[in-house]
Amino acid sequence: MANQATAQRPQTSGLIDQALALQRAGQLEAADRIYSDILAADPHCFEALLMCGVVKYQQGRPADALPLVSAALHEQPGSAEALVNHGVILTALDRYDEALASFDQALPVRDGDASFHYNRGNALKGLKRYTEAVASYDRALALAPDLIVAHHNRGVTLAALDRNEEALASFDRALALAGGRLTADAASTAIAGGDAALERPDKAPPVDPIAVDTLNSRGRLLARLKRYDEALPNYDQALALRPDQARALSNRADALSAMGRLEEAVENYEQALRNAPDAVDALINRGNTFIKMGRMQDALASFAEATKLNPQDPDANFNEALARLCVGDFREGWKKYEYRWTRKKFAVQRPTFPRPIWRGDADLRGKTIFLHVEQGLGDAIQFVRYVPLVAARGAKVLLGVHRPLIALMACVPGVSQVIADGDTVADFDLYCSLLSLPLAFGTELATIPATVPYIRPDEARMAQWHGRLPDQGRLRVGICWAGSAGHLNDSRRSIPIERFAALLSVPGIDFVSVQKDVNPAQAAVLREHGVRQLGQEFADFADTAAVVAMLDLIISVDTSVAHLAGAMAKATALLVPFAPDFRWLLGRTDSPWYPTMRLYRQAAIGDWNGPLERLRTELASVAGSRTAASL
Repeated sequence: MANQATAQRPQTSGLIDQALALQRAGQLEAADRIYSDILAADPHCFEALLMCGVVKYQQGRPADALPLVSAALHEQPGSAEALVNHGVILTALDRYDEALASFDQALPVRDGDASFHYNRGNALKGLKRYTEAVASYDRALALAPDLIVAHHNRGVTLAALDRNEEALASFDRALALAGGRLTADAASTAIAGGDAALERPDKAPPVDPIAVDTLNSRGRLLARLKRYDEALPNYDQALALRPDQARALSNRADALSAMGRLEEAVENYEQALRNAPDAVDALINRGNTFIKMGRMQDALASFAEATKLNPQDPDANFNEALARLCVGDFREGWKKYEYRWTRKKFAVQRPTFPRPIWRGDADLRGKTIFLHVEQGLGDAIQFVRYVPLVAARGAKVLLGVHRPLIALMACVPGVSQVIADGDTVADFDLYCSLLSLPLAFGTELATIPATVPYIRPDEARMAQWHGRLPDQGRLRVGICWAGSAGHLNDSRRSIPIERFAALLSVPGIDFVSVQKDVNPAQAAVLREHGVRQLGQEFADFADTAAVVAMLDLIISVDTSVAHLAGAMAKATALLVPFAPDFRWLLGRTDSPWYPTMRLYRQAAIGDWNGPLERLRTELASVAGSRTAASL
């Protein structure tokens, strides 16, 4: 037996050398067959276990690679080559903690290896330990300054840290190096060294893949910074290298959509989808672009394709909800709207109280329920209308709202206590988000609880503001031309004061600004037109409500002031963009949520001239009177 084993070693060694040569030549299937034959004869052969695992990783089969490399480690627990490959494969499987443990075991032996530090940085990046990941990439680059993939991933990690200019510099360095060839293959193969490991190829692979990745990453960073004009050339360069690259096409479409070049965006999405029909993100973003274009049925079809590929995708389902609600499909729309809690933006805000969520079915008699706010001020004002319905079921209602709404919401029928968002809440039995109440009550278009007013002004506050209002016996019109600048759709819903000022020249009207945030340039326009400016002095929404109550008409874009006016049953003219928020539906001049509101819609994307001119004409017809009833 001893003689047989001694004779077998040279034979195995020769087969491994043969398999390594095939592996270097890219003939992975042939190499895999040889390693498998060796393992059939000797299941404990360390070299064959390790390299067979590396081959499967190179074939894009990390799940198949892992047991083989783990078995190699069992044979030689201290092998740095096996530990490093183990870490690379675990990183590919998103098992970052285990990957980092493997890398750290190999660190004393591989500290001088640039590729080792690059791969260790990838595990740290996966763990979102970004500062440590940058340090690993820096160590790799100190050892190998031309390691392009390290420059690229360092840029991605710096972007995650919002160190944006440094990230752009890293991307630029990677692209400068990409004028030639890759200097290491760490991006695409497991890194191992020593006699039993796969050596780097003598000739580096073409640079195109990493160049395309870097151009895409650079473009995405610029797009995130809303520097879309600078982002586009990056995608164009990526497409020059890879014209069929679906990711670059989809990224380019995202930038075009954000810039309002919607038709071009759709063309790019569809080209991307021809190349990658299962690109869920492209389907979702194409649907979002259709929403901007007012093509809701096309949007729904795009989201349906996305959910067919990934039925639980949070963004596909949530955006489908917005489209369904916009076309009046409340039955399915409110159900899908609950997917917001699975999206990153909302998941971090979702409360996790140690009490059951009320979904409309549990008996509320004798129970205390906490109704909590989410999203914006306008959302709270719109959906607090459900509080009286909840109270009517026998519940004691605790209401949590944004701090500026505390005094205002105390007047809502059925509220027992108002709590500022984030403050300690007394004990309760059940809870529900305000924006989940339409689902809990099975709200459809015909059953919207539209009894107004459900918010009333405080008389003491009205007395405080009464003397500040114009008192010439003319129509008093409150104006609000912009919402929060941080709102995702603010550029579409808000109107520059210079354009809005077309209304302010109507004679016979006293205009009052209830806009909270007014910059010096806007204030100058208001003074030029003799507008009384009060909004900047409001301490909270109880002040806003007091002033709104003493006005005859509110003209507003889609913001919290419009919701407040509607909830107070005040005559309201709402200026609505071409692609409206879901609550304003499509094509209507009225709102089923607010009976005293009229909608003035854009007829084309970005065209405020039409609705402003219609509103100006109607204002002129009632100027001089004290009623806006004919609007």
